[in-house]
Amino acid sequence: MAFNLARQRKAQTGSALVTIVHKSNVLSVTDGLFRESVFQVAKEYPDIAVDEQIVDSMVYKLYKEPYKFDVIVAPNLYGDIISDAAAALVGSLGLVPGANVGDYFYLAEPVHGSAPDIQGKGIANPIGAIRSAVMLLNHLGYVTEGEKISKAITQTLNKGIVTPDLGGHFGTKDITQSIINIIS
Repeated sequence: MAFNLARQRKAQTGSALVTIVHKSNVLSVTDGLFRESVFQVAKEYPDIAVDEQIVDSMVYKLYKEPYKFDVIVAPNLYGDIISDAAAALVGSLGLVPGANVGDYFYLAEPVHGSAPDIQGKGIANPIGAIRSAVMLLNHLGYVTEGEKISKAITQTLNKGIVTPDLGGHFGTKDITQSIINIIS
């Protein structure tokens, strides 16, 4: 899946890189197997560049040089850590979509999970969930529709319509309604 995604990105941008994230220096059997399995699959994609990072080094490098990474493939635990760390780069867990992808499924969800601590308060940032829906739309082939929603999200943020996690005072419904109004 990572290599297919990288190939799609290469068609769009002209280049692509898959970074394998693991901790095989300590977990030689399990992470070693993961690492070797990904390198084995990489042989089927000679047009895609591949590198690897140890998970703790990856988080550090992601903060220092996020532009150096394209498609990251990692076991679930490391992917969760990396996605939460990446959310700090853009200002909030509430902004970031995520996906668990396999050959027969595509589950898109916000990186932050359910956020039960703010349930019912109307202050949850809906953008991560909406961007997750955009990822699902793109996966299903509705790219134009996804781009329209993404542009509406950007316009909403540029207007300063943001939830408390981004320093604003708007609520969940305000953000959602702004995006809907822009799309309509």
